[in-house]
Amino acid sequence: MRIAILGYGTVGKGAYDIITENNISYIEVAKILRRYGSKLELPIMTNDFNDILKDDTIDTVVECIGGLEPARTYVVEAMKLGKNVVSSNKLLLANCYDELVTLSHEKNVYLLFEASVGGGIPIIENLSRIGYVDEITAFRGIINATINYILYRMTNEGIDFDEALEEAKKRGYAEQNPSSDIDGDDVLYKTIVAANVASKKSYLIDNAMKFGVRHITKEDIDFFKAHDLVCKLIAEYNSVNNYILVMPQLFDKYEAIANVIYNNNYIEVFCKTEGKLAFEGQGAGRYPTAHSVVQDLVRIYQGAKKPILTTEKVDISYKNLGGRFYVKRKGEKGTFVDNMNAEDLKSSDILFVAKVNN
Repeated sequence: MRIAILGYGTVGKGAYDIITENNISYIEVAKILRRYGSKLELPIMTNDFNDILKDDTIDTVVECIGGLEPARTYVVEAMKLGKNVVSSNKLLLANCYDELVTLSHEKNVYLLFEASVGGGIPIIENLSRIGYVDEITAFRGIINATINYILYRMTNEGIDFDEALEEAKKRGYAEQNPSSDIDGDDVLYKTIVAANVASKKSYLIDNAMKFGVRHITKEDIDFFKAHDLVCKLIAEYNSVNNYILVMPQLFDKYEAIANVIYNNNYIEVFCKTEGKLAFEGQGAGRYPTAHSVVQDLVRIYQGAKKPILTTEKVDISYKNLGGRFYVKRKGEKGTFVDNMNAEDLKSSDILFVAKVNN
């Protein structure tokens, strides 16, 4: 198979390295698209996407640019010409899911996006496979390596938020502008994508609730530790109560999910007949995520069954979202509050909130 890689940053270069250094001879990198003005270090590099579109021998486009545009335009134009698409772009998949799925059906091409959720964990593939024979009733987990690294360092080493964030930047886990991570947007995009695959439907992202960790402090962490609790930023999907939630959650310190270290991701999947399954692995970094990209390419080469993706709309309900929460309001210390509902959580004076798992 002949592929084009769009973007030569962390994931794009990682995918190229894996293919070339491991001598995966049946995958040929024919073109690499670099941003206009970037140095073309290799003969196969180009600044012009039309060089890829007009090459009929390129059968698959690997999108590692990120963001909505020009990624969306490039992917749509490639699919219209009958080229398969592999993407690591959770923002694109979450916001353009219906359009891309519909187009993949019309053109009978692959649309694979393992690398968009969970880094090196093959969670998308497993959600798809489980769904062939079982009903996925829920999943929950840690799918942002940056925040897990920060919370782990705060909990286990006693450092404050700002110091942990700076360390995450130095290690390449966090962007220079980390707002998408610390405000929960990154996790929301990934949760929507994973929920769509798990449900074989399409959730409306505009109605989803998310809460980040921007205002968590060492004082909060110390309070949790005094109660033998550990805080993690959790992606949660529940098909029974029909909600998607991104929120810090508190777990008993002995639970497996409470002990996920550094930049690892961890996802628990709950099934109707098989029960609970758990997946753990590196959630960030060049090679874990790029590994998922190359796995999708191998699936295409092997002619694997296309995943079942539909655009049947599902709205989100929070009628059954209640329970106990840790709440920190402006000018006040955090404390536990019982029987809060979705409307209570939307109060503008709440700086930080975490759901307590009993």
